[in-house]
Amino acid sequence: MRTIRSDKNHCTAGFTLIEIVITIVLVSIISGIAAMIIMQGVTGYSTGSQLDNLHYQARLAMERMEREIRLIQDQGPDITTMTATSLQFIDVNNAPTGFSWTSPTLSRWNGTSYDTLATGITALSFTYLQQDGVTAATTANVWFINISMTSQQGSDKLVMQSRVHPRNF
Repeated sequence: MRTIRSDKNHCTAGFTLIEIVITIVLVSIISGIAAMIIMQGVTGYSTGSQLDNLHYQARLAMERMEREIRLIQDQGPDITTMTATSLQFIDVNNAPTGFSWTSPTLSRWNGTSYDTLATGITALSFTYLQQDGVTAATTANVWFINISMTSQQGSDKLVMQSRVHPRNF
């Protein structure tokens, strides 16, 4: 701040135009940098939140399929549908149960209708194996069921695989 004297007894105080312009430019630069830092944090949080949701839904669906497939009552006639994208069976409580995938929805069969189990599932396949690891040709030969599932939101992808052995086989 400068003091400008116009005469011996009178003083005025103020900023020059150059000082004000320099101050505005410096505040603008600092504000721009702060805004970029804040936006990176917001973007990181948003991406992390989407990934958490993706992982949560996929893990929950996989765990439920594993748990219920372990409850298949018996080999053979109790597996009623056995395809690459659909599995239906009778569980130990004689309840019809199953899972089916039609992109992008994974559904659970409750005996009368399908309920949505997870969304954003871009791939799902069931593989049926005999005790020796060879692909099973009939329901009577199924010993293991492999589940391979891919969940995707935007460019974020999660691939999960599991091998389940029903406990009554």
